[in-house]
Amino acid sequence: MSRQKSLLKINGSCLAVITALWLLAGSGMASDVPYVPTPQETVVEMLTMAGVGKGDVVYDLGSGDGRFVITAAEMGARGVGIEIDRQRVRESKANAEAAGVADRVRFIEQDLFEADFKDATVVTMFLLPEVNLRLRPKLLAELKPGTRVVSNSFSMGNWEPDQQRRNGRTIYLWIIPVNMAGTWVWSGGDGDRYAMEVDQDFQKISGSVSRQGQTIMKIIDGKVKGDRFTFTAEHQFDDDGETVVYRGRIDNDRISGSKETPEGGLSWKATRVQGQKIQ
Repeated sequence: MSRQKSLLKINGSCLAVITALWLLAGSGMASDVPYVPTPQETVVEMLTMAGVGKGDVVYDLGSGDGRFVITAAEMGARGVGIEIDRQRVRESKANAEAAGVADRVRFIEQDLFEADFKDATVVTMFLLPEVNLRLRPKLLAELKPGTRVVSNSFSMGNWEPDQQRRNGRTIYLWIIPVNMAGTWVWSGGDGDRYAMEVDQDFQKISGSVSRQGQTIMKIIDGKVKGDRFTFTAEHQFDDDGETVVYRGRIDNDRISGSKETPEGGLSWKATRVQGQKIQ
């Protein structure tokens, strides 16, 4: 029996064995993620945590016997499984027929890194840590802002989850953030031109606002959730320490939103003139 086939016998609760496999993968001794079924109660918990329902398109990366995709369909969503093992794909299709959801699911025999899942609204995973990290740039670059990504047991390195639960095992949830990094400009009611430099670390943003080339505000407590953001701009030179809270939505290279001052709220629009990648 080959080593890969023997790995398929691993019990789903043996996380210590999974950790050992991770070390093997990191050393180059193993090239594939072993098939380790997620317990059905965890499948339901992960999909519920992601808020799966009617209108969602759920992609399961490394879909195994199809249980995530089938359960998502039973919750009203459409589902797609990506799986490199041909026998598992056949098994998944048979399981979907038996569950009566074959018309709402698809199973594709393909490598995860070559797959196109841009239309996903939810992505589920039970992979190894190094595979998560290799997938991370693809997820950030290709998924739409607001897409929910849920992982069983393993994190995404220094990309902090938006939510995390532990109930025997850890479940992580991330919401794909819009790319807000770069330089944004707008004209104020005073006729002056303002420029905002934004640095982005996944869903966290920082930076500064300048007027006529002079920094006047520092961005603090900046957060992005999907295509929306909020941050506090703290004036650098005001004795009273006035702050302005900015909220808004990003559509490509345009911001529309509001700024809330002690005197009241005002509508606010800005345009990006130079972009950066999310760091």
